[in-house]
Amino acid sequence: MKKNSGMNQIFQLRSILNNRANDVLFSRHDTALGNLKIFFEFIENNLILKSVLEELSKDLPDPEPLIAQIKNSRRAVLPSSYLYKVRACLSLLKYMIEKNEQPWEIMAHISASRNINSLTSEAFQEFFVPVYKYIDERIISIDSFLYFLIRFKLKCEWFEREKLFNLYSKDTSKGESNLDKILRAYLFDQGIDFPFSKPSSPSGEVDVLSVIKQKPIPLEVKIFDGKGRSRSHIRQGFRQALNYAKDYDAPSAYLVVFNVSHYDLVFKLSSLEFPQKLAIDNKTIYFFSINLYPYEKSASKRDLKIYEITEEYLLKK
Repeated sequence: MKKNSGMNQIFQLRSILNNRANDVLFSRHDTALGNLKIFFEFIENNLILKSVLEELSKDLPDPEPLIAQIKNSRRAVLPSSYLYKVRACLSLLKYMIEKNEQPWEIMAHISASRNINSLTSEAFQEFFVPVYKYIDERIISIDSFLYFLIRFKLKCEWFEREKLFNLYSKDTSKGESNLDKILRAYLFDQGIDFPFSKPSSPSGEVDVLSVIKQKPIPLEVKIFDGKGRSRSHIRQGFRQALNYAKDYDAPSAYLVVFNVSHYDLVFKLSSLEFPQKLAIDNKTIYFFSINLYPYEKSASKRDLKIYEITEEYLLKK
């Protein structure tokens, strides 16, 4: 495997993100909104950062009641739960941008200061820093292999959805195998010298491992079609990924699910982070759902049908 290729990209990404954050934190009142917009534009233009922000943006609280509470109580009334606090802060930041509301104007209801530059700095410390730190912490937690899987997921959904769905549809009996090969070929191109989950290559040459000095990857690939390959099929994949982690003495394993159904596949896990994960038997299983269904309408206009797979179901013996 190419050493630290993914980690170098993550280090560079964090460095640029820190620079953009500092631009915001050291803003004067007249440059505050502009720098805040640039920060979020940077995130929107990066695959990894955008995926983290999209996950964080789910179920954002309404900002107007939050602002009303701030004005009435004259203090920052935010949820005590860390994740909900971050989402509340993000909601307020988006409100500032959309309504062209200056940060110092909101902070004036809380702070004793009357200097608008000081109020701007205090507002960003209160509402921007939690969001920035959350995003940065999510990047830190992404190792090289997770980085590759996230990029693969976004690549499939953004650029190759129709092509991959058609490949699956041409021969559904081999669809899972064909998509599995595409994923592993991608991982090989990223520098994973032996991107297979079993101690033999497709040609059966087991001794290849002694040459490249790399263990098999604890990675399981499954199809979800909402019919014959649904909950039980995904649970089987979860168990297989866990077995790989145990067999190869790996701390983590990965379950990649290609969703070819019209359902919005949702894993109801205690972990709300991206990527989602489930800890069991001292192992961590990461979940990646890749939606390949070619919807005719955008997500905002179609009637989403949710298909849930719960943590309790996955852990059921």
